[in-house]
Amino acid sequence: MLHDQIIPLHLWVEACNTTVYLQNKSPHQILSMITPEEAFLGRKSDVSHFGTFGAFVYFHVSKELRKKLEPTTELGVFVRYKETPHNYHVYLSSLKMIVV
Repeated sequence: MLHDQIIPLHLWVEACNTTVYLQNKSPHQILSMITPEEAFLGRKSDVSHFGTFGAFVYFHVSKELRKKLEPTTELGVFVRYKETPHNYHVYLSSLKMIVV
């Protein structure tokens, strides 16, 4: 995943966490083609928030963190899902840090 998307190697932990998250949301033949989460909780999991690892994403910069004429969005790279819906970990190459 890291080499395919040309992502820095120090983000290998994020790639591993994303892989495990996706495996837990994917059906398994051992479990009669249901997901591990569905087998454990007894309900279908929501997969509408899935995105592509390493894809370029824009995220909103809050008003408190920018000045009047600065842009309201920044470009980052999607690296990991968060357990809460519609929250993601994004790597900012300009700052060399990960933000939620």
